[in-house]
Amino acid sequence: MKKIDWYLIKEHINPFLGGLFTFTILLLLNRVYQLMDLIIRKGVPILAVFKIFLYSLPFILAMTVSMALLIASLVSYGKLAQDFEIMAFKSLGISFQRTLRGPLLFSFFVFLFMCWFNDRVLPEANHRVKNLIFSVYAKKPAVRVEEGVFTTINNYLVYVEKKDEKTGTLKGVKIVETLKNRQNVRTIVAKSGNLSSIGDSVITFVLNNGVIYESLGERNEDFREIRFKKQVLKIKVDTELREKDRKYRTEREMTTKMLIAAMKEKDREIRETDPRDTVRIRILKRLKNRYLVEIHKKFSLPFAGIVFIILGAAIATLTKKGGYGAAFGFSFLVFTIYYIFLIGGEELARRGYVPPFIAMWFPDFLTGIVGYILARRCEG
Repeated sequence: MKKIDWYLIKEHINPFLGGLFTFTILLLLNRVYQLMDLIIRKGVPILAVFKIFLYSLPFILAMTVSMALLIASLVSYGKLAQDFEIMAFKSLGISFQRTLRGPLLFSFFVFLFMCWFNDRVLPEANHRVKNLIFSVYAKKPAVRVEEGVFTTINNYLVYVEKKDEKTGTLKGVKIVETLKNRQNVRTIVAKSGNLSSIGDSVITFVLNNGVIYESLGERNEDFREIRFKKQVLKIKVDTELREKDRKYRTEREMTTKMLIAAMKEKDREIRETDPRDTVRIRILKRLKNRYLVEIHKKFSLPFAGIVFIILGAAIATLTKKGGYGAAFGFSFLVFTIYYIFLIGGEELARRGYVPPFIAMWFPDFLTGIVGYILARRCEG
């Protein structure tokens, strides 16, 4: 590798690290607000919240590394264009495309590292953060009682229309309890109430102006109705916070090897399913598509960094704008468009409308084509 390649690689390193740090902090801000809410208002232990924060970092880095490469290319080539170094290279017979060799080599090594990172580190981090969140919910069920969402607490199913986080005041409360080996059901409906905790072991619902419907015997149509002005319901919960090792993993918690094994299992289930059962076959195919989408995304997202190097270099050379301000503006615009295509393609592929390969690699292909066209213009 020649000196010009080392020179251009060195020009990319500082803006790459700066962009990586900046984008990571920006994407973490929303996460930090949610985590502080867990500590301040919901009383989750600081150590547990710190672990959730730590396990969330790989997901953020999986996106920000490619964005940082775009920033590095925009800043470096913008500076080269402003300082007339690109013109000097051309006067020495060094084409614009030749200057890309070093930065592309740098981005290729970043691509290889991120492929390993997305396949090994990211799935395990996603798995651990979900385990920890489930453990937090198991110890402090009140944390996950949210508006308009059904929440399971032991053998209770809780639904509230409105919840005040500061006071614990509830509006439109519905609680379903399973009784006697899950044969009988008791449903409590109240206009309002209050949610509080007694230490870490008991949560208390104080309900106002409601009705209790309780089924009787084995016939569901037999029930009794009890009206009340005030009803107190106490639910005991586990007092120990421990990370539970869930055996089940979603596709985002799987390595490539796991995803391939899951796809083979779905193929086997499809073959064993009655061809007339079209609904089950369609569901199995969609599940298989989800696994295939995740496999392609592990590689297509890191590959975006390579095409971003070409695109960023071409844009910066043509506009002759250096500095971080212009670079961040261009990068936000480019990555927003890229991410819209990525998320849209992911959803279409999961539903079976578009092959997963095309859906996940189309944003890279489109970005690469635009970058190539602009790079050709830089040769003029």
